[in-house]
Amino acid sequence: MEGNDIVIMIGSMVATFVLGMVGMMFFGGRTTLNYLIVKASRGRKVLVFGKTPFGWRSFVGKKENNTVKWKYDGTVLTTTIVGEGVDGSNDVTRYMRLDTIFADADNPASAIRLRGGGLYPDDFDAQTFNHILTRALTRPTADGDEKLQKMLVIAIILLILVVFGVLAIYTKLSGFASSTGVVI
Repeated sequence: MEGNDIVIMIGSMVATFVLGMVGMMFFGGRTTLNYLIVKASRGRKVLVFGKTPFGWRSFVGKKENNTVKWKYDGTVLTTTIVGEGVDGSNDVTRYMRLDTIFADADNPASAIRLRGGGLYPDDFDAQTFNHILTRALTRPTADGDEKLQKMLVIAIILLILVVFGVLAIYTKLSGFASSTGVVI
């Protein structure tokens, strides 16, 4: 292997990684980034789902004793969490293998209590946060969307073929130039 081959291989790996991350952020949005931040913290942070006037949003909260501090619209909110109650209600739940609390952004003093072993509140759409990619790929299509998707897939395949063709021609020309002494 030459030095150029190694650089091309490493560059393609980095480009693939970046494209994968961009795709994941595109389909998952801010929730994906918050999930990764909480997962990387190894228990020091909590995934907070806040009920805002515009619906549920995800946030990253930091544990401090029996409180969780999290930011909403630039202000730091403090939510008190309590363990399991007498009636089986609980403030902290395990959602997507992370400690998670549900709080109201307008009244953040205490977490929303989950009754009877529930994983999330009644008005929380778990599919929105749990299967965003699956829902995006399996949603019903409108009449003209199917043709557009087929054309897009064909365009991507053609683009990949053109890139491989250009790379093949370049490697043949560089091999020919090195054998004849011509500088490209």
